[in-house]
Amino acid sequence: MALTLVLNDFSGPLDLLWHLIRTNEVDIYDIPIAAITSQYLDYLRQMQELRLDVAGDYFVMAASLMALKSQMLLPQAEPDEELPDDYVDPRADLVSQLLTYQVYQEAAGAFKSLEQARAKSYAKPETLPDADFQVPMAPGAVKLRDLTAAMAAVVARQLATAQTIAHIEAEPVSVTARIESVMQDLARWHSCRFERLLEQRTVEAVVTTFMALLELMKTAQVVCTQEEPFAPIIVTLKEAA
Repeated sequence: MALTLVLNDFSGPLDLLWHLIRTNEVDIYDIPIAAITSQYLDYLRQMQELRLDVAGDYFVMAASLMALKSQMLLPQAEPDEELPDDYVDPRADLVSQLLTYQVYQEAAGAFKSLEQARAKSYAKPETLPDADFQVPMAPGAVKLRDLTAAMAAVVARQLATAQTIAHIEAEPVSVTARIESVMQDLARWHSCRFERLLEQRTVEAVVTTFMALLELMKTAQVVCTQEEPFAPIIVTLKEAA
């Protein structure tokens, strides 16, 4: 099979071999080793005639192709003859290398496309606010640290007055149940002080109520406000607010 070879800048012997297979439009699973080996050697001879540098791995691939060609010249089984169970196609290893090479080539092409697309974009330098820049809060807004401080004060009072004698504990109330209880209280009162909602007998109950209140704030069912810093925190039902 005649083939005019173009001296491209190949990245290695597999790149050259892949070029020959695509140029000849052959099935990668049924490579005509004799023809491909002949063309591969012709390419190496042209490189030597032009005094181009030929790396040693090109010659290693040439030796492998010639060994495969010799194996393929041995008598082969007839088309209708059944192959033995332990038969391995001599070209199997080469096909595996080429398939792996194809995967990497496709990945490299995809990254190249992404690089070209990114080169057409302009990235704006990051802009950071001044160190002393502060975002003003809405009037009456409550900071999380204020809620935490109020919660800590309630727990401290609870621990200070807790009974030290042993007693039977009731089954703990879940956060879901406490959410319903808080909503019922606020439906009657419309609003109340934060500490009033946390008037529980045990620290566990206080913590459960606090978690329920945070969940209600998260879902925007209640609003917490302060008239001024360090003033009592008022919890209001969203509808009433």
